[in-house]
Amino acid sequence: MRPTLHWLVQRRELHLHPLVPGRADPEIRWVHVSELDDPTPHLSGGELLLTTGKGFPARGGHWDDYVRRLTAREAAGLGFGVGHAHAEVPRDLVDAAAHHDLPLLAVPRATPFIAISETVAAEITRGQERLLTHALETQADLVHAALSTTGSRAVVGRLAQALDAWVLLLDADGQVRHAAPARARGHAARIRMDLDALGLRTRLQAASLTVAGDQVAVLPIDVRGHLGGYLAIGRTSALAPVQRSVLTSAVRLLALDLAGELDEQEAQRRERRAVLRLAVDGHPDLAELVADTLGVPMPPAPLRVAFVGCPREALPRLLRVAEDQHGLRQAGALTAQYDSHSAAVLLPVAEGDLQALDEVLHRVPQARAVVTEGVRADEVSDALRRARSVYFGSSGHTARLVLAEDVTTAGLLAQLDNPSARGWAAALLEPLDRHAQRSKLDLISTLRVFLRHNGHVDSSSTELGIHRHTLRYRLGRITDLLDCTLDDPTTRAELWLALRLRDQDGDR
Repeated sequence: MRPTLHWLVQRRELHLHPLVPGRADPEIRWVHVSELDDPTPHLSGGELLLTTGKGFPARGGHWDDYVRRLTAREAAGLGFGVGHAHAEVPRDLVDAAAHHDLPLLAVPRATPFIAISETVAAEITRGQERLLTHALETQADLVHAALSTTGSRAVVGRLAQALDAWVLLLDADGQVRHAAPARARGHAARIRMDLDALGLRTRLQAASLTVAGDQVAVLPIDVRGHLGGYLAIGRTSALAPVQRSVLTSAVRLLALDLAGELDEQEAQRRERRAVLRLAVDGHPDLAELVADTLGVPMPPAPLRVAFVGCPREALPRLLRVAEDQHGLRQAGALTAQYDSHSAAVLLPVAEGDLQALDEVLHRVPQARAVVTEGVRADEVSDALRRARSVYFGSSGHTARLVLAEDVTTAGLLAQLDNPSARGWAAALLEPLDRHAQRSKLDLISTLRVFLRHNGHVDSSSTELGIHRHTLRYRLGRITDLLDCTLDDPTTRAELWLALRLRDQDGDR
């Protein structure tokens, strides 16, 4: 804080005498000396102006005009030196200062103006040193808080105390992670509105807002080149430069903490994905054993199997929202990434299970899902395959959540020639197409011949001109890439239809 007029009057060595104290105790930004009739062009507000009144005109009303201009310029006060041009402070000046509520001090001849300037400058310097010392101590406290077990929560609490402010730590979607004090949560909705209105959903922009009369700064938190969240801080007065440096340090510490959380989150996601892969590959016992070893929630049967898709860029948000959804967490659902644009959710059949899943879809633009009825643990693989078939077969469906009631409705058996069917076929065969881009092995032709010969290895290998063992190797690659078994007649039927739709599309 800067020195105030009251503080200055208390400096006994200056012998200042207040003639008009004023209703407020303004801070003194600086001290300026001027004998000009109108010094206001040289003032910027907050100065204590010192003058002897030498050479001022004696016309009536001069002092009232003089004081009115100083008040309009928001001067902190006026110090009038007596014993020079005037033996005492002019009565008209005192009356004008009282009328315009401008603090007025009498400065005795024995007190040089330079002494007042030096006293104020020294106190301003000491104040800046105190702020700097406090800032350094606060930064050290923030580092200690960041290293504590509570991490970002402790940083937010310490920052609020140090800057006498309310602080919100928001995630990238504007949801509250931590608040200090607790009442700060009441400002979150307004902050989110401003984030949307001002387009601040990037890691490059900051903003200054006014919320409930407080000045609020909203700073993005960059976590390894991606938006990790926002830090919002509000208080009645603006931050000093050294306080802004504390705020910047807090943002950096929170970014490090969030990066650590991200690393832990990614490790947990890899573990969940491994468990999911075992479950959908038909190894329920091994999936349960690995889940127990890794501490990954594995819901009990009967299980609903949901295939959830969205645009590729929205997948991180989809995973985050699904992982944080209260109902799914309470049920012990297993949520894991399936591929670059989709996730799978295994959730126990329970009241409100579909509502919890629908809430996830509602929060992620363009997200859709297909969910099965309850199945046994050893049926998860077939259930996921059905869900994927229905998902790609209903790409034009307007509903966010579709229930796959029966295997006879899966795939596109009733939709053999339309854009949705062709989209389903392309998605089903896409792993083989992707393989063809990096290999000379024509697995599409191999699959077509094998299906045309109704799964007979000898006749298929003869037509292809390869050995039976070579054909079996290729069929193994196909089943690995498509994540299926060619022994299943339903799978063979769907693959044959997909190939036929592909051939028809190529003939157009």
